[in-house]
Amino acid sequence: MKKLVVLILCLVIAMSLACKRQPQFVEPQTDPIVERSVQPEAETTAEENPETPGAEPQTVPNETEPPTETPEPAPYEPDLSMLPILYRVDWDRTEADMFTCDIDYDGVEEKIAYRFDMENETAYILVDGEELKFTQCSALCSVILVDLDPETPWVNLLVMCDSGSDDYTTTEVHPENGAFVRGVEKEYIALKDDGTLVSYERTDLLGTKDGCRTVHGEKLEPDSEWLTVYMPTEEKLKDKEERKSLIEGGTLLHLKRTINCRIDGEPAKIKKGTYLYLTRYHESGMLMEVRTEDGRIALIAVDCDPDESRYLINGRQQDKVFDNIFYAD
Repeated sequence: MKKLVVLILCLVIAMSLACKRQPQFVEPQTDPIVERSVQPEAETTAEENPETPGAEPQTVPNETEPPTETPEPAPYEPDLSMLPILYRVDWDRTEADMFTCDIDYDGVEEKIAYRFDMENETAYILVDGEELKFTQCSALCSVILVDLDPETPWVNLLVMCDSGSDDYTTTEVHPENGAFVRGVEKEYIALKDDGTLVSYERTDLLGTKDGCRTVHGEKLEPDSEWLTVYMPTEEKLKDKEERKSLIEGGTLLHLKRTINCRIDGEPAKIKKGTYLYLTRYHESGMLMEVRTEDGRIALIAVDCDPDESRYLINGRQQDKVFDNIFYAD
């Protein structure tokens, strides 16, 4: 019995000694002070971030960006919003100021005036006192201030004179190279209420008195090869007395015989006894446009007879085709 007790005690002691020799697992703990003080090392080289004591940080320029250039100032452009404008010369006045405008784009407005020498029938345009002499004329009628060509650095003056018997001449004047020079001369140039420039031209083609066409460009070139003839109103065409005066004046043409023409591009005929109104004619003088009483528009070929100084319609002299032709003065 004593031996058994001694054996059990020995086993208990041996087991306790074995437990002490095994390693014990301990959960790791972090020190917050140590964690905040330790920072990861920056992965930089000495070339990327040189440490020079006392040196200022250097800025490396971006070679891909072009150097900034100072923009050039915009070219000077005067305020021409008031153009075009028209000045009608008073017959009772021999001189007067007309416009104030920067006509030569120098940044200073010029004073434009006129003077008319009635004794010698000579007109003068004055720009800041500098005189521009014009040919002799019975009267100075009007002056138009207009910018005919926006590409040129000047404003144009259109000076219209009456040389007698309704013989109008319009002369274009503009500043160039420090002086005022004359441009082209045309017949009567007028400014309509809507600001459109028109050129009125006289012709005796089948008794027409005058016509007009829109004008544009520095050289007053027409924008169409057709010249539009004065058109009476529908009321005048319907009124018997008005029609009679139009026929007597050659405005309405009366056909003596049937003639060939083209209507809507197709060959056609206009019967004898029809009244025609000449609406337009081509500047070549070889084609005219007429309107019939029923509103149709027809084109009629015109030939010139140099020996008789007359026009031919379908090979016949015009007075054999129309019975009421009155020519312009």
